[in-house]
Amino acid sequence: MKAISALFLAVLLLAGTSLDAQEPAKEANAPADPFVKEKEKKAAPGGNGPTTHTNAGLVVQYIDVKRERWQHWLAENEVKLDATPLRKEVETWVAAGDAKLSESSLVMGKSGQRATVESVRFQIYPHEQVTDPSGQSFPDSIECRNVGTTTEVDLVLTSDGSVEVNFAPERVTYGGETPPREESGVRDGDIRYPLFLTQKATTQVTLDPQQWGLVGSETSLEMPESHQTLIFVRPVLHRFEESAANEEAPSQGIVSFTWVEMSHKDFNTSLMKGNDPSSWVGGGLIKEAEASKAEVIERRVLFFRSGQRCKNETISEHRYATEFVQSEDGSFATPVAWETRNVGVTVEIDPVVSPGGNVLDLNLAPEFSSFWGRDVLHRVLSDGEWEPNVTMPRFYTMQPITQLSLPLNVPVFVAAMSPPDDKGWTDPSRKVLLFVEFSH
Repeated sequence: MKAISALFLAVLLLAGTSLDAQEPAKEANAPADPFVKEKEKKAAPGGNGPTTHTNAGLVVQYIDVKRERWQHWLAENEVKLDATPLRKEVETWVAAGDAKLSESSLVMGKSGQRATVESVRFQIYPHEQVTDPSGQSFPDSIECRNVGTTTEVDLVLTSDGSVEVNFAPERVTYGGETPPREESGVRDGDIRYPLFLTQKATTQVTLDPQQWGLVGSETSLEMPESHQTLIFVRPVLHRFEESAANEEAPSQGIVSFTWVEMSHKDFNTSLMKGNDPSSWVGGGLIKEAEASKAEVIERRVLFFRSGQRCKNETISEHRYATEFVQSEDGSFATPVAWETRNVGVTVEIDPVVSPGGNVLDLNLAPEFSSFWGRDVLHRVLSDGEWEPNVTMPRFYTMQPITQLSLPLNVPVFVAAMSPPDDKGWTDPSRKVLLFVEFSH
């Protein structure tokens, strides 16, 4: 028994020695825990520091290039996913007269949110026709086609810094009339059998910020025999840091909208300079526009409460007939159904001020509409003259529908649109730029 007790005591002593030997190992690892905690303590104040916000947009450009020039380039070069070198070379073709900048469209938005911008003419035309007593075609029903440029895009910022782009830019022009037969009661400018020409690219691509992509090489709408249209796209990222939070975040604020008109050439020059996109979108472009004496064509100021929808409008309500009943004796038709279209400026927003009070998350849909006279769809013979009988209004609209974050007291570039010419068609030589600013 004494031998067993002695053996048991020896085992306990060895176990104690082993435990004592292991204690320093724990102490060696112990500093790791305080170190991690220390890092966490430093990270916590960082959460109250500057927060980076990002707006993501897309620019789409349609450039008509002489067919021979384009075919020559294809014979000597390989088309690559990164079209930035090609886009820069095309700029030299424009300067040399071998290419023409036909259209540009841009809209800013948020990652994961759909954004749309349109510059379109609301073109009404006969859809179904019957024969009137004089043998002319009479519009029995009508339809509408948006003629101009529409860009719809879904952008997603990825973890590696690239931008996934899902989009469907569309460009539509009016190509004249294609009547099935000659009719005596028709004058130049009448809309009977319109021909609409369309360029549309529906695709998904992944691009790096400031990287151009070539998404189409199409037949030119204006010069189909001699030119091809190259469709380029590029992401535009606007990043900014939220300034220190206010002790009492305001629940109200002011949003200012400014529409500025400048030449398409000047806008393209600014776009191609290679400036920092964040500075360009966040105040840089409007300074360039002011320096070039660009024209401010409209301003709007909205006083809002955070979290509440706000809408201001100054409009004229245009009523127009959408259905007509023709007379049996060949005289003027009778309108029997009507619709109303608002003309002017309408601004609708959903604003939410950040907890710190220095950033505004904004949903917006500002609409700038104008009236450009009436199109003749049908005429009747009266006192020896073919007089207008069925007419439809010409409306033109510039509108972005998007969401973005605004820093305090910085005019942010939201969209590039095309204004109408003196006949209500898209004017490719000019651009209307929309800037939005948050203040309180």
